[in-house]
Amino acid sequence: MSPTSREILMQQFKTTNYIGLAMIGCFFLYAGLVMWINHGLIPVKIPQTLPGDTATIIKYILLFVSILHYFIIKFFQKVAGKAANRLPAGAIITFALSEAVGIYGLVLFLLSGNANDFFIFMAISLFYFYIFYPKYADWERLLVQEAKANKSRK
Repeated sequence: MSPTSREILMQQFKTTNYIGLAMIGCFFLYAGLVMWINHGLIPVKIPQTLPGDTATIIKYILLFVSILHYFIIKFFQKVAGKAANRLPAGAIITFALSEAVGIYGLVLFLLSGNANDFFIFMAISLFYFYIFYPKYADWERLLVQEAKANKSRK
Protein backbone atom coordinates (compact mmCIF):
# COMPACT_ATOMS: atom_id res chain seq x y z
CA MET A 1 0.00 0.00 0.00
CA SER A 2 1.46 3.31 -1.04
CA PRO A 3 1.87 6.25 1.34
CA THR A 4 -0.38 8.30 -0.95
CA SER A 5 -3.30 5.89 -0.62
CA ARG A 6 -2.77 5.78 3.14
CA GLU A 7 -2.90 9.60 3.27
CA ILE A 8 -6.05 9.67 1.15
CA LEU A 9 -7.66 7.06 3.39
CA MET A 10 -6.72 9.04 6.50
CA GLN A 11 -8.19 12.24 5.02
CA GLN A 12 -11.41 10.42 4.08
CA PHE A 13 -11.62 8.95 7.56
CA LYS A 14 -11.07 12.33 9.23
CA THR A 15 -13.74 13.97 7.10
CA THR A 16 -16.18 11.14 7.79
CA ASN A 17 -15.31 11.30 11.49
CA TYR A 18 -16.08 15.04 11.65
CA ILE A 19 -19.44 14.48 9.97
CA GLY A 20 -20.28 11.71 12.45
CA LEU A 21 -19.28 13.80 15.44
CA ALA A 22 -21.35 16.72 14.17
CA MET A 23 -24.36 14.45 13.79
CA ILE A 24 -23.89 13.12 17.32
CA GLY A 25 -23.54 16.67 18.61
CA CYS A 26 -26.92 17.52 17.08
CA PHE A 27 -28.57 15.17 19.57
CA PHE A 28 -27.41 17.27 22.46
CA LEU A 29 -28.86 20.35 20.77
CA TYR A 30 -32.12 18.45 20.29
CA ALA A 31 -32.04 17.34 23.93
CA GLY A 32 -31.56 20.94 25.04
CA LEU A 33 -34.48 22.07 22.90
CA VAL A 34 -36.68 19.28 24.25
CA MET A 35 -35.80 20.19 27.84
CA TRP A 36 -36.32 23.92 27.26
CA ILE A 37 -39.66 23.33 25.56
CA ASN A 38 -40.68 20.84 28.25
CA HIS A 39 -39.83 23.26 31.08
CA GLY A 40 -41.43 26.23 29.34
CA LEU A 41 -38.21 28.15 28.68
CA ILE A 42 -39.07 28.20 24.99
CA PRO A 43 -42.69 29.28 24.67
CA VAL A 44 -43.90 26.61 22.28
CA LYS A 45 -47.40 25.30 22.70
CA ILE A 46 -47.38 21.65 21.72
CA PRO A 47 -50.92 20.76 20.85
CA GLN A 48 -52.02 17.42 22.16
CA THR A 49 -52.99 16.32 18.68
CA LEU A 50 -52.56 12.67 19.45
CA PRO A 51 -54.68 10.80 21.93
CA GLY A 52 -52.65 8.71 24.38
CA ASP A 53 -53.47 5.40 22.69
CA THR A 54 -52.50 6.68 19.26
CA ALA A 55 -49.20 8.09 20.56
CA THR A 56 -48.41 4.74 22.18
CA ILE A 57 -49.16 2.85 18.97
CA ILE A 58 -46.99 5.24 16.96
CA LYS A 59 -44.22 4.91 19.54
CA TYR A 60 -44.20 1.12 19.25
CA ILE A 61 -44.28 1.26 15.45
CA LEU A 62 -41.31 3.64 15.48
CA LEU A 63 -39.49 1.40 17.96
CA PHE A 64 -39.99 -1.52 15.58
CA VAL A 65 -38.71 0.59 12.67
CA SER A 66 -35.74 1.57 14.84
CA ILE A 67 -34.91 -2.09 15.36
CA LEU A 68 -35.11 -2.58 11.59
CA HIS A 69 -32.53 0.19 11.24
CA TYR A 70 -30.05 -2.11 13.00
CA PHE A 71 -30.35 -4.70 10.23
CA ILE A 72 -30.36 -2.10 7.47
CA ILE A 73 -27.15 -0.60 8.87
CA LYS A 74 -25.56 -4.07 9.03
CA PHE A 75 -26.51 -4.59 5.37
CA PHE A 76 -25.04 -1.27 4.22
CA GLN A 77 -21.86 -1.85 6.19
CA LYS A 78 -21.49 -5.26 4.57
CA VAL A 79 -21.97 -3.80 1.09
CA ALA A 80 -19.69 -0.81 1.73
CA GLY A 81 -17.08 -2.97 3.45
CA LYS A 82 -16.22 -4.80 0.24
CA ALA A 83 -14.36 -1.87 -1.32
CA ALA A 84 -12.28 0.84 0.32
CA ASN A 85 -13.64 3.53 -2.00
CA ARG A 86 -17.17 2.90 -0.66
CA LEU A 87 -16.28 3.20 3.02
CA PRO A 88 -17.03 6.93 3.42
CA ALA A 89 -20.42 6.55 1.71
CA GLY A 90 -21.25 3.54 3.86
CA ALA A 91 -20.31 5.44 7.00
CA ILE A 92 -22.47 8.43 6.04
CA ILE A 93 -25.43 6.13 5.37
CA THR A 94 -24.81 4.51 8.75
CA PHE A 95 -24.77 7.91 10.41
CA ALA A 96 -27.98 8.95 8.67
CA LEU A 97 -29.80 5.77 9.68
CA SER A 98 -28.57 6.13 13.26
CA GLU A 99 -29.61 9.77 13.36
CA ALA A 100 -33.05 8.96 11.94
CA VAL A 101 -33.89 6.95 15.05
CA GLY A 102 -33.36 10.03 17.22
CA ILE A 103 -35.37 12.17 14.82
CA TYR A 104 -38.27 9.73 15.30
CA GLY A 105 -38.13 10.53 18.99
CA LEU A 106 -38.03 14.27 18.36
CA VAL A 107 -41.06 14.08 16.08
CA LEU A 108 -42.88 11.91 18.59
CA PHE A 109 -42.13 14.47 21.31
CA LEU A 110 -43.45 17.28 19.13
CA LEU A 111 -46.63 15.29 18.46
CA SER A 112 -47.30 14.00 21.94
CA GLY A 113 -45.42 16.34 24.29
CA ASN A 114 -43.78 13.42 26.13
CA ALA A 115 -40.05 14.17 26.55
CA ASN A 116 -39.33 10.61 27.70
CA ASP A 117 -40.15 9.36 24.20
CA PHE A 118 -37.43 11.57 22.76
CA PHE A 119 -34.85 10.36 25.28
CA ILE A 120 -35.67 6.69 24.64
CA PHE A 121 -35.09 7.14 20.91
CA MET A 122 -32.02 9.30 21.55
CA ALA A 123 -30.50 6.50 23.65
CA ILE A 124 -31.15 3.95 20.91
CA SER A 125 -29.66 6.28 18.32
CA LEU A 126 -26.53 6.97 20.37
CA PHE A 127 -26.18 3.23 20.95
CA TYR A 128 -26.22 2.69 17.17
CA PHE A 129 -23.60 5.38 16.73
CA TYR A 130 -21.50 3.65 19.38
CA ILE A 131 -21.62 0.16 17.92
CA PHE A 132 -21.47 1.11 14.24
CA TYR A 133 -19.03 4.04 14.35
CA PRO A 134 -16.23 3.41 11.83
CA LYS A 135 -12.76 2.53 13.04
CA TYR A 136 -9.68 3.57 11.11
CA ALA A 137 -8.00 0.20 11.70
CA ASP A 138 -10.85 -1.53 9.85
CA TRP A 139 -10.58 0.88 6.94
CA GLU A 140 -6.82 0.43 6.76
CA ARG A 141 -7.15 -3.36 6.92
CA LEU A 142 -9.52 -3.31 3.95
CA LEU A 143 -7.18 -1.07 1.97
CA VAL A 144 -4.27 -3.46 2.63
CA GLN A 145 -6.41 -6.43 1.57
CA GLU A 146 -7.34 -4.65 -1.66
CA ALA A 147 -3.69 -3.81 -2.36
CA LYS A 148 -2.70 -7.47 -1.85
CA ALA A 149 -5.55 -8.67 -4.07
CA ASN A 150 -4.52 -6.23 -6.81
CA LYS A 151 -0.89 -7.40 -6.64
CA SER A 152 -1.89 -11.05 -6.91
CA ARG A 153 -3.99 -10.30 -10.02
CA LYS A 154 -1.04 -8.72 -11.82
